[in-house]
Amino acid sequence: WFGIQSILDKAFDELNLQSVYWCIRRDCERALCFFDKHGFKEVLDVPLEIRERHFGADNLKWYAVTKGDSYRDDAVSLEGLDGCRIVDLRAIPTIGAGKLSFFESEKDIGFDIKRIYYITNVPEGKRRGFHAHKKLKQIMFCPYGRIEIRLDNTFVHKEIILSDPSRAIIIEKPIWREMLWLQKDSVLCVAASEFYDENDYFRDYKSFSDYIKGQTE
Repeated sequence: WFGIQSILDKAFDELNLQSVYWCIRRDCERALCFFDKHGFKEVLDVPLEIRERHFGADNLKWYAVTKGDSYRDDAVSLEGLDGCRIVDLRAIPTIGAGKLSFFESEKDIGFDIKRIYYITNVPEGKRRGFHAHKKLKQIMFCPYGRIEIRLDNTFVHKEIILSDPSRAIIIEKPIWREMLWLQKDSVLCVAASEFYDENDYFRDYKSFSDYIKGQTE
């Protein structure tokens, strides 16, 4: 991990490159697991002049990092939080023209989308959230800035920083969540499986905790 990080640091900080591409044979499972675990994403739009260097090899998985992407964070895990997972959204980078990230209802996230909302203009250091849902499923991501997401099922709690627009958290079971804005004007986007229903909320942590305990007894 430190070796890969050093290579990318040199590429962007010293050589001032705009993008770094590399490929792994798809039968190298340990290598693929390493890069996937650390949040690197498969790319499909690899420039022809780069692909030609591996002419004849068609069993390759391509990765890329574009200057400005967050790659220095350690691998993250939501182990112990059943019904909560981190996903890397599909991304198509274009040299000199940014990156397009996207997800598709049901196909990529496992549920249909009925509502989309986003939170903006939040001061640095402000906390929001303080609730859980009974049935609602959500995917949340941060297209700009840095937001810490605190997730808690009363048994395990985790803190995950969202700062890469291509990284998202999917919550499919009752999980208490709090959000801390680490950077002024960071944006939090959420796509939800249901229309707004106040009866689906837990607004009080004790009520949420009692509900979870009742489900596990």
